[in-house]
Order: sequence, then structure tokens, then C-alpha cells
Amino acid sequence: MNTFCGTPNRKQALQRASLLTSAALLTLTQPALSETPDEAERAVRVLDTVTVIGNIEDPQSTYGSAYTLTERELQKFESANVNSILRSVPGVYVREEDGLGAFPRIGIRASSSGRSDRILVLEDGVPAAMAPYANTSAYYFPNISRMRSVEVLKGPETLLYGPQNVTGVVNLLATAIPEEREGFLRAEIGDNNTRRLHAWYGDSAGPFSFLIETYQGSTDGFQKIDRTNRTAGNNIEDYVLRLQWAGERQRLEFKAQQNDESHDVSYLGLTDADFKANPDRRYGLSELERMNRGRTGFGLHHEFELTDSWALKSTAYWTDTRRHYRRLNQINGVAIGSITTAINTGAPNAALLQGILDGTLDTTHANGVRYGNNFQEFTSQGIQTQLEGEFTTGPLTHNLTFGIRRHEDETRNVAAAGNEIYQQVNGSLVFSSVTGPNINKGEAEAWSIWLGDRISYGSWSFLPVIRYEDIKTVGNVLNPTPRNSLTKTSVGLGVNYAVDANWTLLAGVYEGFAPPGSSAAEGTKGEESVNWEAGVRYRKGSLGIDAIAFLSDYDNALRLCLVANPCPGGIVDGSTLQSGAKEVYGLELGAFATLFEGNGFTVPARLSYTYTDGEYTRAADTAGGVLAGDTLDYTPPHTGVIQVGLEHKSGWDVYAALNYTDATCTTTTCDRAGVDATYLRTESLLTMDLSASYNITDTAEIYTKVENLFDERAIVHRGADGARGNPGRYFGVGVRLNF
Repeated sequence: MNTFCGTPNRKQALQRASLLTSAALLTLTQPALSETPDEAERAVRVLDTVTVIGNIEDPQSTYGSAYTLTERELQKFESANVNSILRSVPGVYVREEDGLGAFPRIGIRASSSGRSDRILVLEDGVPAAMAPYANTSAYYFPNISRMRSVEVLKGPETLLYGPQNVTGVVNLLATAIPEEREGFLRAEIGDNNTRRLHAWYGDSAGPFSFLIETYQGSTDGFQKIDRTNRTAGNNIEDYVLRLQWAGERQRLEFKAQQNDESHDVSYLGLTDADFKANPDRRYGLSELERMNRGRTGFGLHHEFELTDSWALKSTAYWTDTRRHYRRLNQINGVAIGSITTAINTGAPNAALLQGILDGTLDTTHANGVRYGNNFQEFTSQGIQTQLEGEFTTGPLTHNLTFGIRRHEDETRNVAAAGNEIYQQVNGSLVFSSVTGPNINKGEAEAWSIWLGDRISYGSWSFLPVIRYEDIKTVGNVLNPTPRNSLTKTSVGLGVNYAVDANWTLLAGVYEGFAPPGSSAAEGTKGEESVNWEAGVRYRKGSLGIDAIAFLSDYDNALRLCLVANPCPGGIVDGSTLQSGAKEVYGLELGAFATLFEGNGFTVPARLSYTYTDGEYTRAADTAGGVLAGDTLDYTPPHTGVIQVGLEHKSGWDVYAALNYTDATCTTTTCDRAGVDATYLRTESLLTMDLSASYNITDTAEIYTKVENLFDERAIVHRGADGARGNPGRYFGVGVRLNF
């Protein structure tokens, strides 16, 4: 039998695997059923090579806030939106941009409000960003629909990973190679002409095994483009091949991936009045906007058990990511970022701009409607090796981790035509002219070294950890400026104390760091912080509680100035802006429990809540930036998720989730005296999701789901220009097959 990759009753196996994780990492499933030694060994072996969180069966093995969403947890609501998945993790903030999760804006403990550029995203333990040192904005994000589990780690252990470790790590665990012949298929159809298909098949012969996998997804989306028959949807194709050879003490795995996607996404949102009239509207002059993106990647992972106590794990990886975006830059001489503001606030040109957006007025400026071709490509490659071992010194037990990595990034702008100019005539776009190419090439190279020692003594355990980064960057090698080089040594300490078999006290402090990117000028430091946390963890049977307080003191907060994340003064040139110092504090609370069990029924429940507050404590170095006392942008004071289920041994399950996100400021200036914040805030949002599933046979299961049951709509993001909302009600049905 095989816990993670198919059994005569896969659903029950997933419930058992999920329970193992919930015992340590705050997930929720049915009570554990008996598990054979082979199943337990398989679960540990599959996870051990790629996880960032310690032994999932031991809550004292992690030295900070750590949460895992298992395959079973992901199947409960079958969401294809990474924002919907991660909002159930305490300490994580998400914002919708396209409403489909294709361009996630993920923050952890009030990190940067940009596009996930201050968190570390991994896939199977390997950096997943387009260019981890040169450009970390998540214009590409691994397809969450083909992942079997998600880990979120905060605290001093994040120094074992990098380079972004100011706040936390999100590790996406992809489908593992099965040990015997197995296959899986999930198919879903839903509203907005949504079609999703995920399938994989694997087998083994002696020491060799393989996995082939694909994901095919398309949707029309929920936004309708004015004066066209088009909608703002997407198409996604994913292909993965994994090959493995396993000897007595060695294992070698090869992974290849090909991804191609197209997204009808726009930087132009809506005026507040238009959003209230129809939140699903999109202005017609944005009809040509589209992003084609994708990735080709290869990886080679080798493990060598030197002795029964020591192992060497090495990984080489190479990815080439493309992001070709034809985007709207300017309307009638007004740049994206200022258009809806002018209309909302009644500027002198408000009526003209509104008429152009509505298609009732023609453009009058020479540049009319200007589209920019931002065709970027990124090559990321590296090799790392890590030595892991256990030993004792007197009464102390040590679990040592020592690693080193060499990494290189290359960024390229390859647009043959920088801008295309159109005029709007009678509500239609008419081509006018084109400008010259937009070509440059940036580079980054880095050495990283890390060392951690998990030390156990009686009821106490400690993790002293240190990380060193040596980084060199060039913004444009075709015109070798700007250049920057920096080194950073960060240290941390985690402490656990087992009060008894149920209670664990934990505390930690570490120095966070994130590189400034290849656009940084000489002498630019990375983002730096000192992060503190302390809390308690309780486990007894099916009841678990985690309560962790945190304080992050940012000494050198940075902001990457992009059209999607403009800096003060409207700076969008890709530069890195120093944005002062800030303090962030709060509380993360998570709980799971079985509320009732009997007569064949089980009622599981789960709670996730985050409280956050703070402010900027020092002004930015540049004029027009943040001031001391400014508020934290895009940091909701309260977020929470409550999930309740009703499961029956006959094979049917029903789940409900309440999701809440508080209103928040969209700029650091919105709480300043004399500032009109009417258009500088989001709105609070409370939604409900429902799902149900039923085992037709031991190998076939049907499911249905309703997202945003009551069709609640709110402004959840303002940028790059205008109000953006969450998607409306979505209904879908699907089937899961195991063979």
C-alpha cells in the first residue's frame, strides 16, 4: 500500500496522512486509522527530501510558526486559486489582482506589499522565483493545482533557506513518484466555461521508477471586456517528467517541466463608481492586453547516505522563464496609476477620461492609447549541496545541517517594439505608430553558506543557525550600470521546551534579509529585519492549539518600484527604493479539533486567525517617501478562516468555510492628518465556501463546490490603477479517479 499515491481507498489513506501532519502542524482530518510500517516509511521517505518543516510527527521538531496543508486538506475545497489556499494559514496575507490567483500578492507578517517579492517561494525545496536574486516579483508562480501539499515556515529556521528570509518560506510540494504502478485523474467543469484536468501516471521496475504528469486548465474568467465579445480568462498547460534510480544507499532523481500560459490580465482597474455599478466590468480599450508566460526547467537531485547517521544531498537546477506582457501604459497622455484617481477625485480632465473609458469619446492626445511591450525572460541556475548528520556530545544530541550554494540569474528585455500607439475612434482602437526596441540584460551571482544545529537536552531543544550571502549584481550589462555588491551574515536562535507530553513552549529570534535586486545602485543594502516570536503549542489527540506572538523590526525596508507596485511619486522604473524603518507586531492563532465523533459521523473543525499592527518608525532616505508614524499599507488588522466539516464513514463528506479579511490602507499615507483616504482603502470582505464529495467506488469520487456562496463583492485591491474585486459566486463539479 502507498499512503500518498493511491490505495484501494485513497481517501482514507489521505485522511491518515493528513492526521500525521496535523499532529504537528495544525491541519485537520479524521482520526487516524491503523497504518502499516511500509506506509509510514513511505510517507517519511517521500517528504524527507523536499520539506522545509521538520519531522511532521513531532511538534517539537520545528522552532517557530510552521503549518502544512496536506493533500487531503487541498482536496476538501479543490481550489485552483493559491490566494484562497494560503489565506487559511495564520500570518499570511493575500490580495487578488486578476481574481484567479495567477498573479498572487502574498505577504507574511507585513512584508512588502508588492507581488510576493519579500517571501521565499520554493518548489520541492528549490527556489521557484523567476530570478531569486535579480527579480523576485511573482509574475510567474508555480501552478498550485498540480501540488500535493503546501508548507509555510516562519521563524529562525528560515535562515536554512534563502535568499529571501525576512518573513517566511512557502514550499510547494509537487506530485511524488509512486513506488508501484499507479495513476490519478481529476477533471472539473464549472461556471465561466471553466475546464480543469490534472492527471499523472507512474510505475517502477527494479531500481528505476518514473512519473509523467499534466495539467490542462482554461476559463473565461468573470470579467467582461466592454464593446467586445471577449472575457478576461486564461489558459494553462503544464507537463512534468520525473525519473528516479534508487540504490541501497543512493538515490538520483531527474525532473523536467514545461509550462505555457496565457492570461488576459490588465493593470487598469475600475473607478469606484463603475465598480459599484458592475464589479465584473473591464474597460474596452484594455482589450489588447495579454500576458504570455511559461517556464522550461530541469533539475537533478542526488542523495547519498554516507553512514546510518550522515547523508549528503545535492541538487542542480536550471529554469528559463518567459513573461511577455503587452500592457496598457497610458491613456490620452495620462499614465497608468493616475487615471482612475483623476476620475474619482473630479480632476479637470475627469469627464474626458471617463468618456474615453466608456468608449463614448475619442482620444485627443498624440499618444492616444499607448501599449508597452514588456517582454522579459529570466534564466536561473544553481547547484547546492547539504550535509546532514546526527551525533552526540555527552548528554547533548545534535542534528547538524551544513550547506553551500552557487546561484546565477540573468534577466533580459527582448521586445523589438517598445511601445505601440493607438487612437480610440468611435469606441474602437485604431493603430497609429510604434516606437523602438526595449532591450537590456541584467545579471546576478551569489554564494550562500548556511549552518544549523538542532541540539536536544532533556525537555529542551535549541537551534543556533547562521547564514552568509555574497551577492554581485549588474542592472544592464549592455550598459554596465548600475552595479552593486554586498555581503550579509545573519544569525538566529530557536528554543523549544516540552512542558509535558502535550504542551510545548517555543521562542525564537533571527536576523532577516532579502537582496535588493539587480536594479540596485552600488552601496544599496538588502532589506534587513530582526524578527522575534514566542508562543505555545498544545496537542492532545484530535485537539491542537498554536498561539504565537511576533515582532518584526525592519531596519532597512525596501520597495521594488514597478507599474504593479508604484513607489511614492509614481516611480515605476524597476528601481529599488529605501522606504525607512518599520515595526510590525501581532498574534497568530490556529486550532483544530474533532467536535463530535460517533454513529459513523465525524465533525472536524479548524480555526485560523491573525492580528497585525505596526507603523513606520523612521522616514525614507528620499524625499516624498514614507514618514515616521505612517501606517502599514495592505496589512489588514484582522484576518481569519473557520472551517467545519461533516464526514461519514460511508464515504460522503461536506465542508463549509467562512473567510474574513479586514479593510486596510492601500498606501502608507492614508492615515496622515489632512489626507482624504476615501480612495486609499480596501473594503472588508466576508465570504462562505461549500464543498461536498462522495466515494462512488474505492477508486472513484465525485465532488461539487460553491465558492463565495452569497456572491459577496468588495474592493480588495487598488492597483496598478483602479479598484479591483474578488470573484463572484462560482459553482463547479468534478471527479477524482485512482487507478
